[in-house]
Amino acid sequence: MLEWFYRTSVWITLPVFVGGFVAVSCLIVLALRPVVHRLASGGKEWDRALAHVTGSFGVFFGILLALVAVSVYENFSDTREAAIEEAGRVGALFRATAGLPDEVADPMRELIDAYMHEVIQADFPQQQLGILPDASDAQVDEFERLMHTVEAEPGDDQAQFQQVLATFDDFVESRRARIDATSLALPPLFWLVIWVGAAVNAVLIAFIDVKNPRLHLLMAGLLALFIGLVMFVTADMDHPYAGTISVGPGAFERVLVQIIDARG
Repeated sequence: MLEWFYRTSVWITLPVFVGGFVAVSCLIVLALRPVVHRLASGGKEWDRALAHVTGSFGVFFGILLALVAVSVYENFSDTREAAIEEAGRVGALFRATAGLPDEVADPMRELIDAYMHEVIQADFPQQQLGILPDASDAQVDEFERLMHTVEAEPGDDQAQFQQVLATFDDFVESRRARIDATSLALPPLFWLVIWVGAAVNAVLIAFIDVKNPRLHLLMAGLLALFIGLVMFVTADMDHPYAGTISVGPGAFERVLVQIIDARG
């Protein structure tokens, strides 16, 4: 189910998700209207009790949706920042090798170029599927091995090599953050609570004693439309590398073209 949601075009998933949400809410209204007409004989007492329950529930459900949406967006934003930061540090690492001897710097630049292609062509497709990527591990390990073979002389060479070491450490840290974000997602229990809340909201709307059925359906449909859109966007961003709103390899592609290929 999740794979279908994230792999299918938004022009299909959005109408199906939101439309189905609205349709179910309207069906709940139609199913409960006869029951409500029989139970709401108290008139003002029914309306007063329902207003109290609906108002209290609306506050808690609204806060829950807002907190979940903000949390998911923060995860998405942090993931995007980690990818941009890693791409920038790869570019800085490529530039830093310019101060090393050619016999070491040239293989390092080739490894960086190969690493960028692996990240773009293999890592991100794996992350879109929720798989922790490992295709680019070989280039990182080989780069680290090459650094251990460098024998920098005291002075400028030593300073240049220390700069490469520091940049490499920063790059590895950013890379780990980008990879770790692959498994970011709301716990299933959160989604269970949200779906239960959405169902309760539909039932409470159905409990309103509205004489005109078309007006009742319009009220339920509009509210369901908004809640469905919020839930859709939240679900779409819940996995930062999948879905319509996702983090892609654009930052790496720009660094590859503007820095690495331009100096290759």
